[in-house]
Amino acid sequence: MSVIFDHPWVLLGFLAFIPLILSEFLSARRKRIQKILSKNLWIQLFMSRVSFVFFLAFLIIALAGPRWGIGQTRGEYRRAVDAVFAIDVSRSMEIRDNAGGLSRLERGLSIAREAAAALPGARFGVTVSRNRGIAAIPLTWDNGAVLAFLEAVDGSNLSGRGTNLESLVDVSAGVFQSSHSSNRVIVLISDGEELSGSLKAALGRCSQEGIAVAAIAVGSDDGGEVPGLENIISFRDANAMRAAASETGGIYIDGSRSDAAEALAAHLRSLAAETYAGKNKQERKAHWFTFVMLAIMAYGASRLSLLKIGRRNV
Repeated sequence: MSVIFDHPWVLLGFLAFIPLILSEFLSARRKRIQKILSKNLWIQLFMSRVSFVFFLAFLIIALAGPRWGIGQTRGEYRRAVDAVFAIDVSRSMEIRDNAGGLSRLERGLSIAREAAAALPGARFGVTVSRNRGIAAIPLTWDNGAVLAFLEAVDGSNLSGRGTNLESLVDVSAGVFQSSHSSNRVIVLISDGEELSGSLKAALGRCSQEGIAVAAIAVGSDDGGEVPGLENIISFRDANAMRAAASETGGIYIDGSRSDAAEALAAHLRSLAAETYAGKNKQERKAHWFTFVMLAIMAYGASRLSLLKIGRRNV
């Protein structure tokens, strides 16, 4: 039978027993008391001291949290899904593919806001790209803060906006807290165009770390002229976005769909359900309470022996 302890460092308390035992058997005071008391009284005093030593020993073991044997099988609890909205704010995201309609960025932000509002039990973070990825909001349960930021994002206020999806995805992956177990998803909102970096390299790193990418492709395959750049046409790269989802085990969603936000929310909700289900595992039984009871009994025996000595002296 193997025994484990929840707090093994507490067992260092047994080191205090070394000077305690040495003083008990080597002290001159002990020898004087033994000569004064009768044999029966000395035995009772000795048993009181031994009982007190056992009280301390049982108390230390109880505080260390001993476990042995097989306990009940239970489901492993894991937190809800963690999702980071990775938002491409490059110039091509300002294109309005349909005259009078939303820009690619506005459409992507709308999808993100609706999905976040539909999942109050999830944690969200936000990153944006400005030549390189920037962590704007760390993972938080405060959906209000996330929604307020998504409402305030304005691509026209961000200068030096190139397209580096590799940096954006890498920064998004760094937002997750690896010490916590959860399903981790990067919601990549982009038209898929890439001017620098290697999105494929970043996706490979995400795959190794178990991070999925939900790719929301905004824009149109017909393309549109980049505002402020005459005769520069930008086309949505749906294939690159599909590959991003496929390589990491995520999902591809066409941002032009009217139900894109509902599809994203449903996907994240399904991951959260899987997270709570967890896997069954067995735990060893906790036996700290047994040693607490033994400590109480030992302390009681110690006090009882002293009471008997007191009554005899009277």
